[in-house]
Amino acid sequence: MPIAYWASENLIHDFEVGTRMDELVDARQGLATADNKRFLRLWYEVSNTNISFHSTSIADSIKSQKKWFPCNKGGAYRKWFGNYDYVVNWGNDGQAIRGFTDSNGKVRSRPQNTNYYFREAITWSDITSGNFSMRYRSSGSIHNNVGMSAFSDSHIDLLMILGLMNSPVGNYILKLLNPTIHLEIGNFNAFPVILDVVQDYNVQHDIRSLVEIAQIDWDSFEAAWGFTHHPLLSHIADDNLSHCRSPVG
Repeated sequence: MPIAYWASENLIHDFEVGTRMDELVDARQGLATADNKRFLRLWYEVSNTNISFHSTSIADSIKSQKKWFPCNKGGAYRKWFGNYDYVVNWGNDGQAIRGFTDSNGKVRSRPQNTNYYFREAITWSDITSGNFSMRYRSSGSIHNNVGMSAFSDSHIDLLMILGLMNSPVGNYILKLLNPTIHLEIGNFNAFPVILDVVQDYNVQHDIRSLVEIAQIDWDSFEAAWGFTHHPLLSHIADDNLSHCRSPVG
């Protein structure tokens, strides 16, 4: 049991009686392209008509006949939802990446844990210099080797873990497990979960609300592929309507 000398008796007890994280979710590293400049693009750098935003499996991605797919590569500090910036060339089941070799013919890329590609997940960045942040990610993305992700067939379990990890308690325990800027999957797996606390229905409702609010915020600006209009336009419309309803004279 990894523990620090400053841990309280209550926290040590949580490690003893809590459920290990890896008993609840599957944390996995993902795609290592060996050359992100070659295989990754910002989503707005390629044609929308050649991006599949909603593939839910490898078979679905092949059926789409698209070249580009959303890629989860971590990103800046952000809780709950966001960092949907990149797409990866995974056309024809990653043909170009799988065939990427060095001058001696040795494959340079490492498409690992492909059975988890395109699945719903919770995700965090490999490098965390400040406070920890985790995000919900709906199905449709490929996670790479620095966009760490955890998976479960239970949507509720993912939300439950998301709320715990974004709490001050989650941040404190993670710093205890690994005080460096890298949060490894082994550290994440050792996290103790007190199920009676995180399974509270009201807490789950609040987590859903936080994800929804963060998604609305992310989609409010042009850099998001879910963008429809700037939020200020709604206020302008309301202001114009109030003028129309004002009495004349």
